[in-house]
Amino acid sequence: MDLVIKAHEKREIERVLAIIELGLLTALESDSIGIEEAEGYLFNPYTMRKMQECNVSSELIDIVHLGSELEDIQSLMPDKLKENILSLKEKCIDVLNKLEEPDIPTSKLIQEIHP
Repeated sequence: MDLVIKAHEKREIERVLAIIELGLLTALESDSIGIEEAEGYLFNPYTMRKMQECNVSSELIDIVHLGSELEDIQSLMPDKLKENILSLKEKCIDVLNKLEEPDIPTSKLIQEIHP
């Protein structure tokens, strides 16, 4: 099964990435997903590299970088994990508030779903 998501303009791409980051962090905070799953989806060096190649906001790249370090925090300072997740969520919200809003109606992100 494949899911194809497309965003075209830089501002739209950055907003979608910030929303995805925020969603993953919220799921982590509520223990709905684990750190490994969040790393698999977004919080990893591959994603950071792709974001850098596309000249995505350094703040969004920094959130991905810090998200990729959550596993280390969990193993070395487990009592600080929730605090770090909350801090990253606040960063995402700050970025979202700074980013220019898209034109309404927004384009549909999900372009295709293949069984």
